Amino acid sequence: MIRRRQNVSTRLTVIVAGCVALACTTDELVVQSGIPGARASAQVELVAERGDWLDLTSQAGGRETRFFVPNDEACRSLFADEQAVTYSNSGGRFGRFQAGDQKCDPVGVLSLAQWRDRRPRRQSASMIPRSRAELRERVYLDEELVLIRGRFPQAAQVEITGTGDLIAVIPNSPECQGLEAPGNSSMEFRPAGRQPFTLINGRQLCPLLGFVLAPPNG
Repeated sequence: MIRRRQNVSTRLTVIVAGCVALACTTDELVVQSGIPGARASAQVELVAERGDWLDLTSQAGGRETRFFVPNDEACRSLFADEQAVTYSNSGGRFGRFQAGDQKCDPVGVLSLAQWRDRRPRRQSASMIPRSRAELRERVYLDEELVLIRGRFPQAAQVEITGTGDLIAVIPNSPECQGLEAPGNSSMEFRPAGRQPFTLINGRQLCPLLGFVLAPPNG
């Protein structure tokens, strides 16, 4: 416990020093530091409705992050009203949007490079871990995206838990066509670069765009 507190304190000191040098705003400091409970103002824009989810982007603390949130009354009403929305690093697994007493917790993230780079790198950029991904069921398809439920153990590399039952988001594009569900694929993780995760699709690389938590009711 003491070691963890020291690490957090050291990381926060480095971020604060860097932000002072770059003249960061308070919101930028909140988002980059990951201080539990601290909120930053957020500008949210809907990308699309995708079945049980709303696909949206959030501008908070100088960063744009793409999230999936539940397509339910709580989240729809929060973003439909013209009110001041804040984003907090704490709350749900991917943070929390809030306006007054209204709350909406993201259930997925599509900005995986940004999500990976929130923490110091633990591996050399020359290392590309690979493991088997199990593609169990396609749960959503439209002209842009395909969502596949399965087991994606490499998601733990960016501190996403529940890797035994996750939903992967991939583009509906030629390099990803032919990935069968149910089926298997090799999955790679890159600790540096713009594309952290890929699925090996024959001789092609299918970019894995994001992860969404699987619903508990199956």
